[in-house]
Amino acid sequence: MSDLHQQLESPRQVAERLGWPLARVRKLIRAKQIRHVKVGGIYLLPQGALEEYLEANTVEPLPKPASGG
Repeated sequence: MSDLHQQLESPRQVAERLGWPLARVRKLIRAKQIRHVKVGGIYLLPQGALEEYLEANTVEPLPKPASGG
């Protein structure tokens, strides 16, 4: 098996690894919000694509205002 093939995951593999519903991963693919490749009719995600998506879409909390008093 080639290195490239070992670096690609099916949507099902990604969903199982993260404990997410498969439909959520497929929705991100359909919306083109996550890196993927389509080979024939099969969608594959490069390893780390979902982690990149999460990092890019993480919202950091606002700092608490200093109490003035």
